[in-house]
Amino acid sequence: FSNTACLIFLSFSQFLADMENNALFRDDIECQKLIMEAMKYHLLPERRPMLQSPRTKPRKSTVGVLFAVGGMDATKGATSIEKYELRTNMWTPVANMNGRRLQFGVAVLDDKLYVVGGRDGLKTLNTVEC
Repeated sequence: FSNTACLIFLSFSQFLADMENNALFRDDIECQKLIMEAMKYHLLPERRPMLQSPRTKPRKSTVGVLFAVGGMDATKGATSIEKYELRTNMWTPVANMNGRRLQFGVAVLDDKLYVVGGRDGLKTLNTVEC
């Protein structure tokens, strides 16, 4: 059993159900230590700051980027496309769309980002940008 298990992030009821019915949890000392750590984390929320470890830190995905495309700013539709890189924790401007769009579709195909249809605020669009 790996000590990188994320037991603390299971719901407590699911955790107990799994623990009670699994021989690995009952018979393995290392598993019992992880179970005790998870139980303390769930049952003693006031101690969570003292219980921090690599297992209590939220994980980041190791793949790809997240794109933020258009949408609405305070007063009108936005034209910007930005990407968030998980590995560097940074947002980077990528491009601007040809015009303002909202309520549109987005897809990635062959490493290209496509923005499809939507509205410009007044009329429905039947265009695609790549």
